Amino acid sequence: MKTRELTKMAICIAVICVSAYLSFPLPFTTVPFTCLTLSMLLAAFVLTPRQTLIVLAVYLLLGSAGLPVFAGGRGGIGEFASPGGGYLIGFFFAYPLISYFKGRSASVRRFFFAGLLSIPITYFFGVGGLCLLLKVSVYKAFVLGALPFIVGDVIKAFIAAYIGAKLYPLLPH
Repeated sequence: MKTRELTKMAICIAVICVSAYLSFPLPFTTVPFTCLTLSMLLAAFVLTPRQTLIVLAVYLLLGSAGLPVFAGGRGGIGEFASPGGGYLIGFFFAYPLISYFKGRSASVRRFFFAGLLSIPITYFFGVGGLCLLLKVSVYKAFVLGALPFIVGDVIKAFIAAYIGAKLYPLLPH
């Protein structure tokens, strides 16, 4: 990899780590509202699928090693057994796919629709994790861990698509 690619990836990791601190607990769910999805979408829009996979792997490894890079400044391997653990796993699968589906043109529409794909993929893992952890039905886990976030995630997908489409042509590929 070239120095420019590594630098772009390192900046994406840093932005993702910082965005984890922009989290807000909600009184009706065990999962906080975060800006992680916005920053991960941006990374997926400006990186290749392979680079996005590496960025997400490094982010998850940093958090697993105990660095406070997960939502609310938490870290450690135990976070994968917390209410947000399934979402962390979902991120690893969702965002490289988003990077693939965004294509090579910087279109807000294409980026937005690719970004929308991240929502069901991430929720699949997140809701599944809540079912296992809280020992609740899929319906109850969906109401707790997905339903309150759908509108916000759609808005974040649009914001990321708009910013990503503006950034994409400015960055070397």
